[in-house]
Amino acid sequence: MFCCPAIFRPQFSRQPNPVKSPTPNRRKPHAKARHTLSFHLQSERAFLSTNLLVRGIAHDFSNVIAGILGSAELLRLDSPPALANHPSLAEIFQTGARANEMVRLLNYFSQRSPSQRTLVSLLPVLEGALEILRANLPAAVEISHRLDRATPAILADAAQIQQVVISLCTNASHSLTGGKGKIEVRLESCDVEAGLAAQVGLCRGPYVRISIHDNGDHFTKRMLARLFEPFACKRPTGHNSGLELFAAREIVHAHEGEITVASAPGEGTVFQIYFPVPPQR
Repeated sequence: MFCCPAIFRPQFSRQPNPVKSPTPNRRKPHAKARHTLSFHLQSERAFLSTNLLVRGIAHDFSNVIAGILGSAELLRLDSPPALANHPSLAEIFQTGARANEMVRLLNYFSQRSPSQRTLVSLLPVLEGALEILRANLPAAVEISHRLDRATPAILADAAQIQQVVISLCTNASHSLTGGKGKIEVRLESCDVEAGLAAQVGLCRGPYVRISIHDNGDHFTKRMLARLFEPFACKRPTGHNSGLELFAAREIVHAHEGEITVASAPGEGTVFQIYFPVPPQR
């Protein structure tokens, strides 16, 4: 009996119905945007609240300092010469000056608006800073200066640059053993070449350089590594750097400059600040 050959019929496995991708949620981008906006609003509110708190503390702290210094001044005026020149009374004035410095730094950090920079010469800025330093630092601290009157003007906030110089010189006075020593302030022009530019982290070109050199105790390598951290560095004399060096570096960086430090045993410490000279029009 003749049999018909079986017809080959390929058996296709039945595929499950393809799963349709879910309809993209059109709300997701909007939800993400709302979340981002909410985060920024919360951050802004936290920043404003912190600013108000810092300014309030600075204001109240300033009032307390004014009362202490005022009472000390009345005591000095009403006392005989032997008591008016007492070291403890001088220490009150020096501590009050440092406290006023902290108030100024707190007010600086609490403001978010950029500084107003204009074309200024640093010569009168440094001369004013030196007058303030001579009036506030102990008489045993010898302050000298070498200021080049031919240095070009730079774009800067004069008050902030003066604050940097005062802070660095005050910090330098803390390194002087027994409160006696020398601090030298220099102002000069310089050209930053390729080698120095790579070492310091600046662009090549003309700069104005401020140098502050003291002959006090040097910084160790461990201290140099954390020198510009707030309250992290403590001098061998026991004085803490506080916010002074941190604020100085922040101000210098805001002026597109750089600050360097070198310290060695027997040679003291040298801070050098570089500010770029704007191109002449």
